[in-house]
Amino acid sequence: MSATERTRWAERRANPVSRAIGLVTWLVVAILIIGMLLVWGDANRGNDLVNLVLNSGEWLATPFNDVFTPSSHDAAIYQNWTLAAVVYWALGNLLAYLTRR
Repeated sequence: MSATERTRWAERRANPVSRAIGLVTWLVVAILIIGMLLVWGDANRGNDLVNLVLNSGEWLATPFNDVFTPSSHDAAIYQNWTLAAVVYWALGNLLAYLTRR
């Protein structure tokens, strides 16, 4: 990367749109990670907050269902939700970068 390219990238300032995209990206990734931690900790699905996080995580990870199909349901959640979190993080950061001025 040349000095000119680094300067151009540094000149791209964050704006409200790119910041909002970054915030939503981190919110989505956080829901998936917290959901995985709740599954790992065997949290009570009867709890409204736990149920909300896990249902949101299931919905967010829907495009990535059955990418990995291990015999354990928990292992499938860990692998597929991790893939979902990485893809959402990468796409969100790319979109945030592209919307900078």
